[in-house]
Amino acid sequence: MQYKIRKLDGRYSYREFFKYCIVFKNTMVSANKDVEAFNDCVQWFTKTYGPSAEIRQWSDIHRYYYTVGVSFLDDTKMPDYVNRNWSWTNGYDDLRIYVKSGKVLTMFKLAHSESQ
Repeated sequence: MQYKIRKLDGRYSYREFFKYCIVFKNTMVSANKDVEAFNDCVQWFTKTYGPSAEIRQWSDIHRYYYTVGVSFLDDTKMPDYVNRNWSWTNGYDDLRIYVKSGKVLTMFKLAHSESQ
C-alpha cells in the first residue's frame, strides 16, 4: 500500500478540524491498487472510530450546528457521522483521509505497517 502523509498547514483546507491527511493516488493499476487501498483504509477507520461523512458534507453539517449554537466539543448534540477523529474525500485527483491527531495517525500506521 502506498500513501503519503501530509501535515495540514495554511495551504490546506480543513486544517482547523484535522491535523493530518493520508493521500492515495486515484488510480487502479495492477502494481499499485491505490483505490482499493483507500477503500480498505476507510473501512478500517469506520471499524475503529465509527462512521464519518465525506469532508465537504462533514464541514457543512459542522458549520450548520455551529451557527445554531452547538459546540463542536458537545458530542451529544452533533450527529454520529460528524466524527471528530476522521473524515475522507474522493473529490480530488487523489483520495484523502483526514485525521484528527498524531495519536489517531499512529494507530493507523501501526495497523497498516505490514502492508507497506
